[in-house]
Amino acid sequence: MSRISNSRISRSRLSRPRLSITASLASATVLVAGASLVAAPAASAAPAGPHGLDRKVRTAADRLVADGAPGVIVMTRRGGRVSHVAAGVSDKATGAPMDHRLLFRIASVTKSFTSTVVLQLAAERRLSLDDTVEAWLPGVVAGHGNDGSKITIRQLLAQTSGLNDYTPDPRVMSDPTRAWTPEELIAIAMEKPPQYAPGTGWNYSNTNYILAGMVIEKATGRSVGTEFQRRVFEPLRLRHTSYPTTDSSFPGRYVHGYYYDYGDVSTLISPSSARTSGGIVSTVDDVARFHRALFTGKLLPPKQMREMRNVRPVNDDGVVEDYGLGVARIKFSCGYAWGHDGGFPGYRTWTYTSADGRSQAVITYNESKLEYDKTFRADLAKAADTAFCA
Repeated sequence: MSRISNSRISRSRLSRPRLSITASLASATVLVAGASLVAAPAASAAPAGPHGLDRKVRTAADRLVADGAPGVIVMTRRGGRVSHVAAGVSDKATGAPMDHRLLFRIASVTKSFTSTVVLQLAAERRLSLDDTVEAWLPGVVAGHGNDGSKITIRQLLAQTSGLNDYTPDPRVMSDPTRAWTPEELIAIAMEKPPQYAPGTGWNYSNTNYILAGMVIEKATGRSVGTEFQRRVFEPLRLRHTSYPTTDSSFPGRYVHGYYYDYGDVSTLISPSSARTSGGIVSTVDDVARFHRALFTGKLLPPKQMREMRNVRPVNDDGVVEDYGLGVARIKFSCGYAWGHDGGFPGYRTWTYTSADGRSQAVITYNESKLEYDKTFRADLAKAADTAFCA
């Protein structure tokens, strides 16, 4: 997962889930060109007054817009004080300003939700993290050396199963509107042999979290969306958070996301290729509320929190970082933060929460082509440290 750490960002995975778009998106654009898009509400500024943190965050957000991001939202928490800075536009066509109340695709931040539900089921003894994938999903992980009887649920959540990621496959990349089933996505991953024996290495693979979602449904007899709703969304009153599976529209006013020369791709890509690896739609406040509840122990018993926070240093394309079960530990100038990041075509989000929940930062912006821009990456690293530490 891309990280901001020590003023640098590892190679960004535009895909968490990594959904690329090819020329077929051009035809998809024609199909929806006449659809009316929801306009953004009026801009929301940081709270009035000369608060030092707000000024610093405003400067950082404006810098990211100057670097090329159409719009940026930064949410910060210091104890009981929550602040929002919104810079730039949420819709380049209309010039509607960015606003912290708008919906966006949180992408692989979804993995923390998925891991939480699996760990809740473990706490309820509905499953064990030591159960094999084969025990829950017979015959699903098989072929070309892939063997579900040798992979545990814990290894799925920890990204140590050795399974290949399905998202780079040309079939996923070239057909953005297709409604994929979880079984179809897993079948793509099974066409290649595993990268290593389960538990002996680490690689970021969305395949692991599609399987975790399938296990949730098998263990509960209910859809993942229902489990998200009853276990997380409703108890935490995440009223602006939803889990679409095939519908690419938004259930309210939203941030428009931009992907290279394809422009606005906000409603052009089926979330079915992301699902429990990256399909949730939310707002910065809902995302922050979830993480604060999670890392302060309100969603999981102590034993399961220890499991989630049992991190290992991993080398993610040359950058060493710590990954647990669907969450990561990130080092800043003021100490460590917990969270996850996510990228979906047109959307990029970074989340940071201190262990005691008193400090938080959520950063999101709506342009994908900046992932490899060195100036933007350096300024993003500074913005993250400012938002979490200043």
